[in-house]
Amino acid sequence: MAANQSHAAPGRKPIPVTMLSGFLGAGKTTLLRYLLENSTLKIGCIVNDVAAVNIDAKLIRNDRNRDRGATNNTTSDLADTIELANGCACCSIQDELFASFQQLLDMADKRGSTYDRFVLENSGVAEPQNIRDKFNEAIAANHPLLSRIALDTLVTIVDSSTFITDWSSRTPLAARPDLGEGGNLRPVVDLLVEQIECADFLLLNKTDLLESDKLGSLTSIVSSLNPLAQVISCSQGRINIEQVFGKQHAGHEHAHGHTPGHASGKGQGVVGCAHHHHHKRQETTAAARFGIRSFVYLRRRPFHPQRLKEMVLKWLPVTQNMALGDTAPDLGASPIKSVLRSKGFMWMSHSHATAFYWSHAGQHFEIRDEGDWWAGVPDEDWPEAGPQREVILADFDPTGPYGDRRQEIVFIGAQMDQAAICNQLDTALLTDDEMQKYADNYRKTPDPAHA
Repeated sequence: MAANQSHAAPGRKPIPVTMLSGFLGAGKTTLLRYLLENSTLKIGCIVNDVAAVNIDAKLIRNDRNRDRGATNNTTSDLADTIELANGCACCSIQDELFASFQQLLDMADKRGSTYDRFVLENSGVAEPQNIRDKFNEAIAANHPLLSRIALDTLVTIVDSSTFITDWSSRTPLAARPDLGEGGNLRPVVDLLVEQIECADFLLLNKTDLLESDKLGSLTSIVSSLNPLAQVISCSQGRINIEQVFGKQHAGHEHAHGHTPGHASGKGQGVVGCAHHHHHKRQETTAAARFGIRSFVYLRRRPFHPQRLKEMVLKWLPVTQNMALGDTAPDLGASPIKSVLRSKGFMWMSHSHATAFYWSHAGQHFEIRDEGDWWAGVPDEDWPEAGPQREVILADFDPTGPYGDRRQEIVFIGAQMDQAAICNQLDTALLTDDEMQKYADNYRKTPDPAHA
C-alpha cells in the first residue's frame, strides 16, 4: 500500500475502530444490523467470516438496500461493507484486514466524505488479542494507515443462554462448528476467556432466554473476570447505541495501556503483572451480592516442577464449579472446585531465566513459556527511562537477589478456601534445603546489573 494514500488531513482525528467479537450465534450480526438501522453515524463495516461465503456481509448489505428501496445491489450501495472471507482476521489475512480499511478510506475520499466510525465484525473463532497486537505493531512501525484509523473499543458479545455450557466445556473449537468454522484445537473456554478479558464492553445478549436469578450471577462472574469492562445486558442486540458506539474511548487503559510484565527473547511483550490490582475494585459489590471475590497468591520462591505437577493433577479436572451455581463440593474435594478463573506468572526451579504463565478456566488448565524475567535481560534491551521501566522495577524484590522472579497468580471464584489453596501451592515450593542449592547455582550465573 502506498504511503501517500493514508495521510490524514491536518487536524483531522483518526477514525475510531470498534471490534466486535463473540462466538457464532452470540448476536454480533444482529447487533451490527441494529446499529446500522438506528444510528445516525456514518459507519463503514468490515465483516470477517472464515467460511467461503460471507453470509453476515450479505445480510448487512440486504438491510441497507431495503432501507434505500433498492432492487439491485450496485457498487455504491455496497461501498460501506467490505468482506473478509475464507480466512481469519487474527491470523491468515491480517494484511488483507488493513487493505480493507484502506479501501473504505479510498471510497470515502472519492466521495469527498468521511466516516464517524469503522466496525470490524470478527468471525466466531477470531482471537481479539492477536488483532489488537497487530494494531500495536503497526503503531510501533509508524504504519501510515494508523494516521487515519485508531483501534478504539473492543466489544465482546456473550450468549447468556449458553455461557455456562461453554465455560464448562473441555471440547476444542475444531469439534464445535456451531461456534464458528475454521476452529483449531484450542479449547472453547480458552477463547471465551480471551474474548471476555480483552473487552472494553461486555454485552450479555439473549438475556430473555435466561432465568432472572441467573442474570445477576452471570453479570457478577464476567465483571470479576474483567473489572474494567462495562457490562451491559440486552436482548436481540438492542443497546444504547450512544453508550457503546457514540464517542471515542481511545486511551482507555484496558485496551491500550498494558505494559510488559516480562520480556521475551523474541522481543514480544506480555500483559502487565500489575493486572491483578484492578480486581480489588470489583470485590465489594461482587462479594456482597454473589460471594465472588479474588485474591493473589504471591511468593518469592520457585516451584518444584514435579511436586507442582502432582498437585495440579490432584486438583483437576473439575467437572462441577460452585461459582457457576453447582452444588457444594464434598468434604475433601479439590479446593480448585470453587475457582472460576486463575491466571498469573510462575517461577519454576528448572528454568532460572524463563517466566511461565499459569492459566485455568473451567476444565482447561495450561502452563506455558511466556518469555524471560526482566532481571535476566541485559539493561540495553530494557525500555528507556519512563513509566514502563518504573512498572518493571516495581515488581523487583528489594530484599533479595532474584529481581522480578516470583509466583503471582490471581484466583477468582465463589466461596473459595484461600488458605487451603495457598497451603497446597506452598507444598510445591522449594524447601529451604532445595532453595539453598538453587541459590548456589544462581551465583554461578548472576543477573546483569539494572539501574
